Amino acid sequence: MAPSDDEFFGNEFAEESLPNEVTLDAVPIKLTELFAWHRPRKQKVRQDQWVGLATGLIDRLKAQNNLVHRDIVMPDGTTARVYPEVRYLTLPGLDYLDVRLIAEMCSGKDCHLTSVGFLSDAVEAPLMARAIVRETGLVQAGYISDKSVTFPRSFESICKSDGSTLAELRRRAPFHVVNIDACGSIAPTRAKHSGRLIDAIYRLVELQLSKANHRWLFFLTVDVRSGDMDMETLDAICNAIRENAAHSNEFSNGACDLLDPETDNIDNAIATAKNKDGRSLLDLFSLGISKWLLHLAEQKQWSVKLKRSHCYSTRPMDNPDPSMCSLAFEFIPPPVGLTDPFGVTRQQPSPGASPENPSMQILSAACQIDNLDSLMEQDAVLAETLNARTHDLLAEIGYEREALAPLQAQSIQGQTTPPYRYPDLVPPA
Repeated sequence: MAPSDDEFFGNEFAEESLPNEVTLDAVPIKLTELFAWHRPRKQKVRQDQWVGLATGLIDRLKAQNNLVHRDIVMPDGTTARVYPEVRYLTLPGLDYLDVRLIAEMCSGKDCHLTSVGFLSDAVEAPLMARAIVRETGLVQAGYISDKSVTFPRSFESICKSDGSTLAELRRRAPFHVVNIDACGSIAPTRAKHSGRLIDAIYRLVELQLSKANHRWLFFLTVDVRSGDMDMETLDAICNAIRENAAHSNEFSNGACDLLDPETDNIDNAIATAKNKDGRSLLDLFSLGISKWLLHLAEQKQWSVKLKRSHCYSTRPMDNPDPSMCSLAFEFIPPPVGLTDPFGVTRQQPSPGASPENPSMQILSAACQIDNLDSLMEQDAVLAETLNARTHDLLAEIGYEREALAPLQAQSIQGQTTPPYRYPDLVPPA
C-alpha cells in the first residue's frame, strides 16, 4: 500500500485518542447479541445512503482537483505516492461499521480515510476496550490512517464552556463527510444547553463553513416523536418554514400539501403536523431542519441540498409509525464565478452556481423520504441480501456464531421478510 502523510510527518494528534493501554479490568465485551442497528434497514442506510453519497462526493472532489495525490522523492531516489486524505467525523458506535465501509470505498478510490469519532459509551472500561480493539484493528488493516482518533466523550461536549473539545475538532477540520448517527432527540425536553445535540450541530456547521472551501456531506439520524422533543425548539425550527412560505406562494402551497393537504394556510399546516405523531411530525421536522440549515449556510453564501433520505420505526412491533429519520445534506460552497456588471470582459463567469432553487429542491426531496420498513416488507430478497451483508461484517469483527444465526435463518411463517428476529421486537411464538 502506498504511504500516507502520516508515515512521513508523524501522528501529531495520537496522544489525544483513546488510551493505548487497557487495564486488566477492562476486558472487551463479548459480542453475543444483535441490536436494532443490525437490522437490514440500517445496512441499507450504511451502504446506499452513507457510502453511496460519499462515493459521489469523492468522485466530484477528485474531478475538481480537491483530492489529489502527491509524489514524494525519497532519500534513496525512489518516488513514493501519497494518496489524498478524506476526513470523516462520526459517532461510530462500538462496531465502527460506517467507518469500515466508507474506508473500504475510499481505498478503492485511491484515498486514505482519517476518522475522528465521538463515543460517549467509552467512559466505561469494557466499552472503551472494545473501541480500542476496533479502531486499532481498522488502522492495522489499512482501512483508516493512524491519525484517526476516537474521543471517549459525547459529541455535545463541543458546546462546553472551556472549549477544549471544539478546539481539538478545529485543528482537524474541515471534514469531507460528517455523520451524526444519534439514537435520541435532537433537542430533548429536559436537556440543559450543554447536552443538546442541536447546539452541537450549530457549532459544527459554523466550524465547517468557516474552514471548508469544498462540498461536504452531513448525515443526520435522530429520533423524532411527540413528547421527546422540546416544543419551543421545534417551533423555532418551524420559523424557517414560515419565513420561506411568507416569500413564496409556490413553497407555501407545496409545504401545505406535504404537512396538511386539507389547508392552504402554512400556520395551520404546521400546527396540524406538530399535533400528530408519526409521519406527519417527522415530515415537519425534516423540512424544518433542512430549511434551518439552509438559512445558516446562506449567511456565508453557501447552499444546501437535501439528498436521498429515509425514515423507519423504532417503536414497539405493533406500532409501525416512523419515528427515526436518516437525513442526508450536501453543503455547496459559493460559486467562484464573478459577474461583470459593466460588460468589460468578453469572458463568461466560471461555472459552479446551482441553477436550482434550494428551497424548492429541499421541499421536493422532503416529499420523497421513503419508509425503509415498508421497503423491507415489500422486498424479501433485498432484506435477506442486506442481512447477509450484515452477517459478513459482524463475523469479520468477532461476533459469535450463535449471535449471528438469526441473520441467516429462513423467513418466519407469517412474515414476508426476515427483519423481525431482533431483541427490540417481539419474537415469534
